[in-house]
Amino acid sequence: MSQESLSPTVSSAGFSTFAEAKLCMEATLASYQALNTGDDTKKFLETCFKYLPPAGQVNLSEDVSGCRNDDELRQLAASIDTGLLRPLLSKGGKTPVITPSPRTGFDNSAENLNSLDITPASRNDQGRLRRNCLRRDGYRCTITKSWSSYHDFPVGEPTGILQAVHILPFALGSFTNDDERRRTSEVWVNIFRYFPSLRSTLDMSPEDVNREDNIMMMLTPLHEEFGLFHFVLEDTPTLDRYRLKLFPRFASIYTSLLPRDRVITLTSHDPLFHLPRAEHLQLHAAIGNILHASGRAESIEKLIRDLGETGGSALSKDGSTNISDLLSVSHLSLLASNSRPTDSKVQQQRARARLPGTENEKPKLG
Repeated sequence: MSQESLSPTVSSAGFSTFAEAKLCMEATLASYQALNTGDDTKKFLETCFKYLPPAGQVNLSEDVSGCRNDDELRQLAASIDTGLLRPLLSKGGKTPVITPSPRTGFDNSAENLNSLDITPASRNDQGRLRRNCLRRDGYRCTITKSWSSYHDFPVGEPTGILQAVHILPFALGSFTNDDERRRTSEVWVNIFRYFPSLRSTLDMSPEDVNREDNIMMMLTPLHEEFGLFHFVLEDTPTLDRYRLKLFPRFASIYTSLLPRDRVITLTSHDPLFHLPRAEHLQLHAAIGNILHASGRAESIEKLIRDLGETGGSALSKDGSTNISDLLSVSHLSLLASNSRPTDSKVQQQRARARLPGTENEKPKLG
């Protein structure tokens, strides 16, 4: 399989410079006509551009400029939303329904990736990975530096239960059937398109999510905050040093656990195991920034709440649930209703599903 089939950093027909790419994208979006006051396509694509890495910005500019009309621009925005943001934010073990991208070559890229001999990530490796990462991180939380309660620790030092947290979620490497495999491939095509260094530099594949360089040890309460993108780790000029960025939905009760200067340094206590990759943390930070700057974080979390925080069995009682959006974060199993349905919303009131998308490692004692 050729590298071209998986969206290289910049295609041969792409833009020669970042400045040219930005100008072409701005010109295309300047003429965009919103469908209504709730249509945020232009803002969303501009926000994505702002936070993507430079090579990803060029690719996005090429994709935007390649749209032939406003409908295709809306489709492109929807494909990034459902094929990149939601799989990383939504909870559960399933990949979501993805809006097809209007980009030429997307289907071929997905098919080529899907045809590769990729071994799905296995939960059987979690015990070994956890032990390795505990050793590498010195049996301490990478964020708070608290010690594991289940390991020897200095007297008087703060302790807590640690969990092995995937940066790129485990679900992105896990699939059990052909349908899940195909959807996972579509998500990875978007990842490689807008974060091309994961392919061009690291030669990453879906099964690589289950490696030490994609895992950090964290205190239990920070696990969910990280998975929900309530905080991210942004680059600094110093290697392996990151600045914590908190978003408004970060639970304030945990603020006192964080370093006062909001800076953390990743240190390896065992050279056998690589530290978390900067490229993985850059992707997580970019997605977090896009989610919050665009307002999509709150809307996607609302969709998840509409299904119920424990697996869900009903939609919002006030009828505010957007069924088409809900379908994009779940595989719904429609149940019969005792009342006669009057429209599509009522027909789907008794929906039950597992929430799709990302699911970091389940809580384990550490």
